[in-house]
Amino acid sequence: MKSLKKAQGITLIGFVFVLGVLGFLFYAGMQIAPVYMDHMSVVKAMKTVADEGGNKSPGEIKSRISKLLYISYIDQVKPADFKVVRGNGRELQVKYVVEKPFMANLSFKMTFEESVSL
Repeated sequence: MKSLKKAQGITLIGFVFVLGVLGFLFYAGMQIAPVYMDHMSVVKAMKTVADEGGNKSPGEIKSRISKLLYISYIDQVKPADFKVVRGNGRELQVKYVVEKPFMANLSFKMTFEESVSL
């Protein structure tokens, strides 16, 4: 008798399971990616203010940051989240939390903290 080759590959149930896991991860990525893109815009605005240099007052710095965030359509970060800290030099710091709803009663909570030397 001839031996039958065993079937190789993924079953339909396995395929549906893998597809479900990949779909779940893709959906999670679609929810998280825009928040990180906004964070990159916040860091870019901070670096822009730092590159402009000068001895601006903290109020002027926050005003400039506010304008740059408005241009980038960033509404999750407020000018009140920024601080100008004096130490060995001056630093512009931002610390904020973003809570993004995911599904049902689940949500992502992301904490961001950055600093740039002025």
